[in-house]
Amino acid sequence: MSPPLEWMCGKQRLWLEAPDFLCMEMHGTLDVAEVDAYKSLVYELGDRYGTFAFLADMRDLGGIPPDARSRLARAARPYPYRAIAVHGTSFTLGIVAAMVVKAGRALAPGAFPFELAFFKTEAQARAHLLPFRDPPPPRP
Repeated sequence: MSPPLEWMCGKQRLWLEAPDFLCMEMHGTLDVAEVDAYKSLVYELGDRYGTFAFLADMRDLGGIPPDARSRLARAARPYPYRAIAVHGTSFTLGIVAAMVVKAGRALAPGAFPFELAFFKTEAQARAHLLPFRDPPPPRP
């Protein structure tokens, strides 16, 4: 794949490193409009490429207000993730993210079929996602 495809959902930056690997860099407060834009993009990418591994960088995330959390937890269809690896999150925001997924699984169990894991570093998170990536094509 040539240069990564990249999008902005408000302050949140997303890019596709490969058809099976989406990354997100989170900044400031994740508001409802950003959640709506993010969900729309993620579902569109899932329709186009299938499921993927998702790497989330939360080092610069300031918060997720209750209305945005609720919107994330209410999924009309399955999120197209094989696994999510989060790095750089504070203890508090890590708990918030885990609770959003837990609430989502209670509200729509089939929409949250992925594994969620937290790591201190990006390298650890990327390594964790390797088994969830498509194998490279065979060499001729």
